[in-house]
Amino acid sequence: MAVKGSKRILALKKRKAREQEGAFLIEGIRLCEEALKVDGATEQLIFARDMLDRNERLATLHQTAEADADVMVQMTDRRAMKGMCDTETPQGVVGVAREPEWDREEVIQSGKPLLILDQVRDPGNLGMIVRTAEATGAGGIFLLKGSVELLNAKVVRSTMGSVFRLPVLIDQRPGSLCDDLKRAGVHIFATDVDGRLFTEVDYSKPHAFLLGNEAFGIDPEVVKLADQTVGIPMAEPVNSLNVGVAAGVLLYQGMGSRQ
Repeated sequence: MAVKGSKRILALKKRKAREQEGAFLIEGIRLCEEALKVDGATEQLIFARDMLDRNERLATLHQTAEADADVMVQMTDRRAMKGMCDTETPQGVVGVAREPEWDREEVIQSGKPLLILDQVRDPGNLGMIVRTAEATGAGGIFLLKGSVELLNAKVVRSTMGSVFRLPVLIDQRPGSLCDDLKRAGVHIFATDVDGRLFTEVDYSKPHAFLLGNEAFGIDPEVVKLADQTVGIPMAEPVNSLNVGVAAGVLLYQGMGSRQ
């Protein structure tokens, strides 16, 4: 069962279309529920009619969407929906959301912990970091040029809705970003195996953690922009941590220091 707008959904599977339209795909019950909670975030939702009677949560989501005058709600069947979805087993709903807009200066001046990510390439890692950053009360994330696309379908799913609420600023230039952060009194900590033990550092003042690429770490030229390096100890023979895990360790340490 073809629906109006399905061509747009197929087009939004490609990065170029997402960048041109400032929109991206949302798929699955949880993500669509979270999108509907944010005013103006959801443009369109398509439901599989033959799945509504089998899933009470999906049916409730459909009712909520129907009650929102700003959301275009359409119906199709499970077979047609499978062609629109990125996952192997669709949950009966797919849609289009608007790209969130954030004020860069407000994020810098938030006084909350911040993250700077240098060329983080794995979608699952970025999604996990966004989710963890929201959970720890972070003020936002700055993605330096060369990082994975924020609106990549796997990134979006991995955030479990945090992408709609946590400010993430993309395509940032390291020099100008770090200058602006320092002018605002934000102390920049870069991760380094030889840095000061992360538990011995004072995080009571505004700060940002700088983390790097999964395989190569932070670009040496970018590390020079930091005020201090911090290290997370590891038992031998392990000599590196997943960037998402490292971000979580540091954010929770900073969170504990503020309480």
